Amino acid sequence: MAVTVSLVIAAGSAYGLGLFDPGARTADPQPVVADAHAAVAENAALRGHLATEIKDARAVLKSPDGRAAAKSDRQALDAAIDDARSLVKSLESVASSPPGTAAEVSAVLERTSELHQDAPAVTAALRDATTAVVTSGRLARLERAGSGLEEARTTLQAVMADGERAYAESEAAAEVPDRDSLRVALDESGDLVARADGLLETAAGVKPRSDALADLLGQARELTTAMSEAAARIEDAIAAVVTAAQEDGADAEADGSDPAAGDTGGEAAADVATEENAGTTAPAGTCPEPDQVWSAENGHLSSSELAQIPFASGHYVRADVVGGLTELNEAYAAEFGVNLTINSSYRTYADQEALYDPTSKTAAPPGCSNHGTGLAIDIGGGVQTFGSAQYEWLKANAEAHGWVHPPFAEPSGRNPEPWHWQSVHAPNSY
Repeated sequence: MAVTVSLVIAAGSAYGLGLFDPGARTADPQPVVADAHAAVAENAALRGHLATEIKDARAVLKSPDGRAAAKSDRQALDAAIDDARSLVKSLESVASSPPGTAAEVSAVLERTSELHQDAPAVTAALRDATTAVVTSGRLARLERAGSGLEEARTTLQAVMADGERAYAESEAAAEVPDRDSLRVALDESGDLVARADGLLETAAGVKPRSDALADLLGQARELTTAMSEAAARIEDAIAAVVTAAQEDGADAEADGSDPAAGDTGGEAAADVATEENAGTTAPAGTCPEPDQVWSAENGHLSSSELAQIPFASGHYVRADVVGGLTELNEAYAAEFGVNLTINSSYRTYADQEALYDPTSKTAAPPGCSNHGTGLAIDIGGGVQTFGSAQYEWLKANAEAHGWVHPPFAEPSGRNPEPWHWQSVHAPNSY
């Protein structure tokens, strides 16, 4: 079929060139006609080939690699695409030349031959420029992914340190069923940290044009997500262990004994702790900060009011804001090559009770936290550091998708928290 089409195109172009015109002034047109047939067929094939190369190059510019590539490499590819398009136009012009004498036709064929000679260099330049953009973009994305991986590793190591303390401190409690779960989570996280160390070492030695770049990028993305999820599991396990230990301690106190110290001083220690914390917990209906809003529904949302965050399994926000958050993540992933790292989202009232420490500003009292409204998230992966590329990108782009960094969490706010972001529909609270 392709051969038939080429012959039809060739014959039509030959008529257009006047080669089959009885009035054409040539003594022996047959050799010229044969050359014209071949030239027109070659033109059609070459134009199709170049069109495919141009289409592929344009697709690369629009890809995540292309958007992340250095500006100079993108400009070089743009120039190579323009050169290829110019060659295609020249080939089209030759194929549609008006009829003329045999000498004029011969000149057209000579010009066609020249264009065909230019084609290999133009094609090679286009391919080299395309490869340069892919390499540049992947290296940039790998560098960003490596930064995100390092941030996730640092965060996980800090959470692991908290977990180890909670594990050690809970040993004195009589029964803490969640302690084993915490130990498993800590051991699994240790394996993830070791994998991250190995991957970062491998990435540091990868060659710019290595085929391993794409694979490393995928591994970094998956490992970053895995470490963020591991940190969340440890935090959940810590909360469960602390709650169980407190309940065990309360049971022991009711029996008149302290599991950590037997019958010596336990009751007095409990009295001291009660006195120190007396009056520090805000009563229901009030919050300690003027920009916090108490709500009876806070932490008591129904499942129908919530939606799981598509890119962060196990994390939920209010159903009417998950769409904007998903769009924000898509834009973030296009920029950095990884999803947003969600470390905390909706919290139940019980979750907030377990986190709340009256002596610390880390978490708000139950009923006062925006996490309990389903309208707040805590983000890692680089965002948790003021001034990082990820943080600055969110500052510039998040509001367009309905999410903001509130005034209280700004560097000059009452409680600087670069990781805390919330929906524009949220009250200005934690």
